Amino acid sequence: TELLKKAVEEIIRVFKKRTAQKLTTDRGAIIQPRKKQIEDLITDDLKYRNQQLKKLQNEVLDLEDMDESVSLTDFTLDDFRIELLNYLENNRTKLMQAPLGLYAVVPAPAGEHAEGTAKKQFSQSEQDIMKPGTIFCLRQKGESDGNEQVNPLNPYFLVYIRKDGTVRYNYVNAKQILEVFRLLCQGNTMPYEELCNLFNTETNNGQHMEQYTELLKKAVEEIIRVFKKRTAQKLTTDRGAIIQPRKKQIEELSHFELITWLIIK
Repeated sequence: TELLKKAVEEIIRVFKKRTAQKLTTDRGAIIQPRKKQIEDLITDDLKYRNQQLKKLQNEVLDLEDMDESVSLTDFTLDDFRIELLNYLENNRTKLMQAPLGLYAVVPAPAGEHAEGTAKKQFSQSEQDIMKPGTIFCLRQKGESDGNEQVNPLNPYFLVYIRKDGTVRYNYVNAKQILEVFRLLCQGNTMPYEELCNLFNTETNNGQHMEQYTELLKKAVEEIIRVFKKRTAQKLTTDRGAIIQPRKKQIEELSHFELITWLIIK
């Protein structure tokens, strides 16, 4: 009985995870009845786990690239996917109608506007990480099927770049970026008016965005660098890997569209 319960719990967990993945990558996706295609789900999951085990068995791990592992990143996003699935069930229409490029401004825990975070408690390590900068969420334009092998969130890319142009977390660190996003934003229902006014003053109400344009360019350059590096690694370590057509590769800023961004002041 206990084994059966655990098996059912695992099936439900994987079902929600795969549903959330589908909803975030396919605009035409719909929430299916829970009983539908359970057998296919189990089969797909077993195949996926078998592939991961074979990969770990055959590949030599590079300790310097451990934080860029697709499989490790993918496994650690389960809690975010479950939260997202629950949110989508109640807000899908609102999200679909939202325009691209939405942004928000929040205070850095240890920055000059830290008084805005007085209601929240941050550890010293969290304060050291969440310094002023910007988190960009980008989407690759055009066809991108097959890029999942080097980008687990394909066609989306997350990157957290500091104010000084240093990339703190690249797209392979999706979990860490989402954690930062959640820590700074979850539970906030009203904008930080003082910071919004400051942003409007600094940019002349969005007319002078040179600072953020430069940060976006540097972020994209770093995304492309890591993307090419991971693609080369895949080709040299996986016999089944193939070179993606040029139209599916990313090479410049124009290959992306800005979905949303978070300014940390």
